[in-house]
Amino acid sequence: MSFRPFRSARARSAVAIVASAGVLIALAACSSEQEGSSSTSAANADCSNAAAAQDTYTKAWSTTAEELGIKDLTPVEETVCEIDTSSYKKDAPAGGYTIALAAQGPINSWGTLSEEAFKRHADEIGVSTLYASANGDATTQVDNIQQLASQKPDAMVVVPMGEGITGQVQAAAEQGIPVILCSGILPDDSGAASTVTRQYDLLGSAYAEWLVQKLGGKGKVAMLSGLAGVPTAEYQAAAAKKVFANYPDIEVVTQQYTEWSPTVAKTVADNLITQYPDLDGIWSDSGYGDLGVVQAYTEAGKTVPPLTGDSSNAFLKATEGTDVEFALSTFPPEMSADCLDTAVSVLKGEPVLNKVFIDSPSFTNEDASQYVRKDCGDNLFVPSTLDDATLVELGLCS
Repeated sequence: MSFRPFRSARARSAVAIVASAGVLIALAACSSEQEGSSSTSAANADCSNAAAAQDTYTKAWSTTAEELGIKDLTPVEETVCEIDTSSYKKDAPAGGYTIALAAQGPINSWGTLSEEAFKRHADEIGVSTLYASANGDATTQVDNIQQLASQKPDAMVVVPMGEGITGQVQAAAEQGIPVILCSGILPDDSGAASTVTRQYDLLGSAYAEWLVQKLGGKGKVAMLSGLAGVPTAEYQAAAAKKVFANYPDIEVVTQQYTEWSPTVAKTVADNLITQYPDLDGIWSDSGYGDLGVVQAYTEAGKTVPPLTGDSSNAFLKATEGTDVEFALSTFPPEMSADCLDTAVSVLKGEPVLNKVFIDSPSFTNEDASQYVRKDCGDNLFVPSTLDDATLVELGLCS
């Protein structure tokens, strides 16, 4: 198996997380001056040097297009800056820093592995943690962030469940608690010191463009998103819709939510088969959803339409040896360790990027044999940056 020749911007000594598929894309070197506030914000950054790193950013788009065998994608403009975090600098106490995690919660294997990677890496680097689970709900996360902030952690990592938490993130930042957004984004005025995630625009656009080209530029398409209101679902879908709008002969007949659950997705797909028997393709943001789709169409004795999503081992195993056509890319749950590293860098007063993009290979059914792990269970997301010993210890592989 081969991975892209990028190197991590921050080397970790951790055994559990190794530099392979998940890497950091550093885009620009800029500076931030704080104006009467203890909160560091990208909004105040001087990004005059952003153009110097634009080639690194655009390469991710061209590489993804090449991997999926589609025409070049037009990158969305991004302004990524290096933030001055000196106002947050503090010496670590004898017991190490205390960093809070406002997590999605273990509502699926992605959430469970994300939290496990965070906690294991915290142990490895001597960081104490506070934890609260949103159980996939933004309203719950509002209370979680307030409660975590009241315990005065040195920093906080938040997996955003929706824009409704923005006020609480701002409040935490105003208390002098640096907040790192992890695997999700909020508006630029959230007060977060840095955001560590994948490129939603890239994923949503690439999936849509692949599907359009697979259908020859015409046909009926259904869109299946994860959790309503969650950035990972909404921003990818918005990017896809912009692509579909460029093709007048592509008709998006419905958009529905699968809650990132194979069971829910199967119910949704059962209804699609009834309501849209002539459906040509399915844009999906989720391997969980894809698994339910394959189950529904297979049980109905119908051909599975071409579809997209992230790459769960369960989906790859379910489609191995079949004629199902798909385009996938990983949304690595173990990026939470990078979020933790970013928080520690902020506390050390080291410059960090206001946007850290995690990169991972994209592939189609033609290359799936390189990524499926027959020695591992359904809950693994592939390719994984966790080493085999850790995967075995976590019960993900044998």
